[in-house]
Amino acid sequence: MEQLSGFQKKYYELKARTAPFKLKTDFETVKTVAIIDIFLERALNFDAGASAHGRYGFGVGYTAEACLNAAERYIEALEAGKEPLKGKFTEPGTALVDHSVVVKDRQVHLFYNRSYPGYEWDTMPTDTVGHAVTEDLVNWKIEPPVISVDVNMFENYQVWSPGVAEKDGKYYMYYTGVNINSAQAICLATSDDLYSWTKYENNPVLTPGEWGNWDVSRWSDCRDSMVFVDGDGTAYMYYCTSARAGNTDRFVPAVGIASSKDMVHWKDLGAHTFDICDIALESPFLLKKDGKYYLFYTNCGHGTAYAVSDDPVSGWRSLGLLIEGTHGNESSANVPSCAEVFELGGRWYVTCCERLPRFEQYLEIFELKWNADGTAEAGNIKREM
Repeated sequence: MEQLSGFQKKYYELKARTAPFKLKTDFETVKTVAIIDIFLERALNFDAGASAHGRYGFGVGYTAEACLNAAERYIEALEAGKEPLKGKFTEPGTALVDHSVVVKDRQVHLFYNRSYPGYEWDTMPTDTVGHAVTEDLVNWKIEPPVISVDVNMFENYQVWSPGVAEKDGKYYMYYTGVNINSAQAICLATSDDLYSWTKYENNPVLTPGEWGNWDVSRWSDCRDSMVFVDGDGTAYMYYCTSARAGNTDRFVPAVGIASSKDMVHWKDLGAHTFDICDIALESPFLLKKDGKYYLFYTNCGHGTAYAVSDDPVSGWRSLGLLIEGTHGNESSANVPSCAEVFELGGRWYVTCCERLPRFEQYLEIFELKWNADGTAEAGNIKREM
């Protein structure tokens, strides 16, 4: 009989140590066991010679040893009676990345990318948008997914970053459609009840203007849209893109901006850049408070940043980082990201999805404090979910 290798011995030991926890049905244990299983299977794949690198060469730190070690840390926590993922929400076995929050009738509806921990997005495509509901930010009901890839539409490769806005009782979801060439465009689906969604037949509804660097035949940045409806009924869209730097051939990270009166047809208003953003500017989110417009965004490689203006289109003044990264620079994406700000029961909250190594990502919620000078602070105590 062939002797087991050192890897195989460790793998089977960890599988056996995990097994007793599969008899438990509480959400925290189920969530933790799911990530253990994923890392053990990825370790097995890597040991058999699988590559961690997808179409674009991502996957730094994906090794059999690293996956075994990650799985063992979670097993040790469970064996010690701990709940290592408490305070972090996702569907068991998924990575929760870009998302959108809608508060309706004191319920919080969460729409989100259903991605795959242990796999980079170019290895295991993100092909559905998920939906979960909570009343207390602690207990979540996971609903069926609401949007998917469609081989016969523009989004024939992936769907990302839902952003939901309401106007006149109708809900509009602006999501990123990604075609097989990784060209990204903003697509639209609508709903009357937040559960059943219909895609707009003439998608996509927006791509960057001539100032951008967009082409349907190659990777092009046009993603992570959100829509804010101002008091006069004008809707403003903000999205991640790249813009030409002056009269040069160089393109820099930017927030694209567009406006609409009917939520379907959009007028290009150009793009805005921030000097403090040097890698990518993702997941913009805008709200209006006390007459000021606050723009939150992911400053890749650094954390969640924000800016303020008296105008929804221009005049932005940077206020620095709201939530800084804490997990090193294995990837510029491994930072607190995808911020959404909302009010519930008279209290303010900010969401965050800090990406851990090997595409492990969960939703966290911080209380948000507004200071007298117009700045904001994310609370140190995280909500338990």
